[in-house]
Amino acid sequence: MTGDAELQIHAVRCATATEVTVVVRCLRGPVRLGARFSLVRDTRAPIDLTVTSIVRYNHPDRTVDPGHSALVTLRGTGAQELRPTIGKTGREIMPIVQGDNPAAS
Repeated sequence: MTGDAELQIHAVRCATATEVTVVVRCLRGPVRLGARFSLVRDTRAPIDLTVTSIVRYNHPDRTVDPGHSALVTLRGTGAQELRPTIGKTGREIMPIVQGDNPAAS
């Protein structure tokens, strides 16, 4: 699934077994509250994480638009897959998660 939502993870701020807060850059979207991510693009690792909070410029927001950064909290399973990996060149590769926004209401 490629969906209509894509975030690049730049840093993991806080992680528990069921929740992770990350600094992201939106690559495709906008990404809205309730968006559900099911795949890490390059590793194909399955995840099941739902956006429960978006903070931009120190204020809660309902969306993050492409090209913009935000602090995003995700809840579900697969948070351990959001840490950077080391590529063949020895450089860090930031994970990109793909998923779908909730249906418009």
